[in-house]
Amino acid sequence: MTSEAVTREPTGPAQAISSIARLLRDAGALTRGDVAALRRMDPRHPEAAFFKLEGLVLDERLPGDAAARSDLETRWAAIIIGLAHLGALHHPDHRLGFALAAAQFSELRFARLLRADADRLADELPMLARFLAAKGESADWTAAAWLILSAGCPNEEAVRRHLARDYYGAMARKENL
Repeated sequence: MTSEAVTREPTGPAQAISSIARLLRDAGALTRGDVAALRRMDPRHPEAAFFKLEGLVLDERLPGDAAARSDLETRWAAIIIGLAHLGALHHPDHRLGFALAAAQFSELRFARLLRADADRLADELPMLARFLAAKGESADWTAAAWLILSAGCPNEEAVRRHLARDYYGAMARKENL
């Protein structure tokens, strides 16, 4: 993926995440069956409900080039699966690294998450969302979006360091209490 594809959004993915979360929570454009299909979806083979969201929120954010668009669709599908699992637990003011520490996400799994490439993150993000949902831990899914959208791009290291600072800092504070 080119850095142009990530930088097309001047405000980043936060606005899209907020819009998608709202569409997943509120009745209207998506049915409960659509949301269930999104939870079960393989990000590499998006369901019809994904394309509904793409048409409503993502279309202008995706490049016209077929290969680049397909790559970004897979990345956004992984993001949307996570949002579908989190549901009302998506809160923009609860940073992901802090939420993972509070939910006792293992350091080994966290390190693996930070090393994952975009293809692996397509599998990891839905599992991460299921973990948080099972723990009842709210989180801002925007950081997860940045993680997969920045994979392979110039800002990848900065995104991963930001997440690592939050997680490891929270873990260190917990240990010193």
